[in-house]
Amino acid sequence: MNRVAALAFVCCALVAPLGASAQQQDAQTAAAPAAPSRTFNDPAMSFTAPDDFTPIPMQQHDPVNFEQPTVVAAYVKNPGRQDMVSISLSMDSFQSGVDGWEMNAENNLRTQTDGVFIKKTQTTLPNGMPAYWLEVTVGSGFDQMKSYEYVWSDGVRGISLSIIGRYGAISESAAKKALANVSAVAYPKYRY
Repeated sequence: MNRVAALAFVCCALVAPLGASAQQQDAQTAAAPAAPSRTFNDPAMSFTAPDDFTPIPMQQHDPVNFEQPTVVAAYVKNPGRQDMVSISLSMDSFQSGVDGWEMNAENNLRTQTDGVFIKKTQTTLPNGMPAYWLEVTVGSGFDQMKSYEYVWSDGVRGISLSIIGRYGAISESAAKKALANVSAVAYPKYRY
């Protein structure tokens, strides 16, 4: 699922329950499984969203078998508001290094929509895993969106952890702070 579709999915998932009556909401709450966690863990990575982000329920996915980029975790802050910001964690099968995955991620962004500007910096995740930091601007005027993301490869998958909002809803320093609680290692190949 691409980033634009992921943002639309998050928006729709949050707006749909707003029209439900109090009785319907109570019935849904009583029948609903436990709320999703703000923490995503798998054998090669961990991410915990900030306290002010709400997790969006996502279908479980095999940690290594992907046919296309797939959003495996999503979180939202200020749903339905002009300053709404979302975080998404997406993965795809990719067995090469971080440089190849960054180029692949950049090409995917450019093919999704016109008017994409990408500024990239080679960096590491907070625990030292090699990564790229991307600053992505899409669109123009009132429809302009801003995204910041870490992209890395663990030898089995290409991974993108991104935060996106309307231009002005999030700064680079706020984005780095929101995505700071991430760590990753090479995927333990004996596990798949």
